[in-house]
This record gives sequence, structure tokens and C-alpha cells, in this order.
Amino acid sequence: MKYKFALLVISAVLFAACGGSNQKNEKSVISQPDQSAPVTEKAATQKEHPGKKVYDSVCLVCHMADGSGVPGMHPPIYESDFVNGDAEQLIKIILEGMSGKVEVKGETYNSIMPPQAHLSNQQIADVLSYVRSSFGNNSGPILPEDVQKLRK
Repeated sequence: MKYKFALLVISAVLFAACGGSNQKNEKSVISQPDQSAPVTEKAATQKEHPGKKVYDSVCLVCHMADGSGVPGMHPPIYESDFVNGDAEQLIKIILEGMSGKVEVKGETYNSIMPPQAHLSNQQIADVLSYVRSSFGNNSGPILPEDVQKLRK
């Protein structure tokens, strides 16, 4: 019984951390630089992708800094069919959330991704464009108009 209660508490904490908060004051979000990546002159002069800030504040807790996810809990998004696949499906996952069993890279996940509809169309387009061009993914950008068409 103790085990079930602890599992329930941990699940609730992770659910809240993965998107349960509505962060309207972006100034309060602090992005930490990736200390593992070497700083090159080119990298130092490049402007950070606008979607990285959204990713770091909303997605990183579950999908990790490198897109590897949390084994058995949150699927990876690196080199992902979900990310590189149908853009409309990806937008719907962000707007509506996702639950139930899903197989990613041969592993079955059965957790909840809460909807992130509190994000603006621009923020969703930015973060999805960032993810689709990062973590070994190589897909085109998503526009705010694409998100607006699917928002209910």
C-alpha cells in the first residue's frame, strides 16, 4: 500500500512538472546553459533558437536536455517519428495532450503528456520548430498559422 501511495505522489509531481503550471511571466524563467557542450566561436555568435527557451521551461523536465526522455516514463524525442512525422499530429499532441500506450524506439510508454494549450501559437510553433531541427531531427518549421488552424 505504501508503494502505491508513493508511486501516486511521484506521478502527481511529475505531471505538474511536465506542464501543470501556466508560466505567463517569461522573465521568471531562468535558462541554464548546457555545460556539457563545448563553446565554439561560431556557437558563441549564433543567436539562440526562440523555441529553446520554451523547451527549457516546459518540455525539458520530461524529455531532458538531450531529448532522451525518461526511460519507462517519458519517451525520447531525438530522431523521433512523432517529431519528424505529420506536423498536424505533432501540433495536436501539444494542444490536446496525449495519454495511453505508445511505442517509441522499441519501448512501450504509458504515461500522460498534459496539454500545453496555454502556450501561444507563436510559442508552440517556436518550440516545435526547435525540436524538429534539434536532437537529430531534420524536419521543417511549423508556423503560428499552422497551430491556429488546429486550435479549438
